[in-house]
Amino acid sequence: MDEKYGKKVRELMVKEMKDVFDEKKDFIFTNFENIKAKDFDDFRKKIKDVGTRYLIVKKRLGKIALESAGLSELSDVFEEKKNIGIMVVDKDPVVTAKLLMEFSKKNTGFAVSMGCLEGRVLSKEKIKELSNLPSREQLLAMVVRTMNAPISGFVGVLASVLRSICYVLNAYKDKKESGK
Repeated sequence: MDEKYGKKVRELMVKEMKDVFDEKKDFIFTNFENIKAKDFDDFRKKIKDVGTRYLIVKKRLGKIALESAGLSELSDVFEEKKNIGIMVVDKDPVVTAKLLMEFSKKNTGFAVSMGCLEGRVLSKEKIKELSNLPSREQLLAMVVRTMNAPISGFVGVLASVLRSICYVLNAYKDKKESGK
């Protein structure tokens, strides 16, 4: 490979990672080894469907990107002996965490290292806890059900009052008819 071309590719890789770090996007570091390409391809398709990208990172370039973004305290992640990947979460971090944990259970060579969500550093234990939370859609459904419950109860009470009035009127009608 032409050295000039290789240098340009490395610069673009650093720029892409630096953009992720600078924009304070949500990201999760993973490390992996001995994973079949087919399994990785399937995993990448799943995460793409939920608005997540997976970048495989050269350690030296990752360190440079972290340091230039002012996040050098996270550079310990690049001390791992295994290959490093970064999950860039653009939508729901809970769904991404669920997919990560599911993939790591199926593939012993894949592990979550640490992450950063909304500017806060998360350990792998916190990411595991995040994977146990309901997704954004599930939470919205819970909120709607909770907001709907008092209205449903009120409608039920009104219907019961109307039903009672109908029973009384019907009983009165039957009494008048039998009294004739």
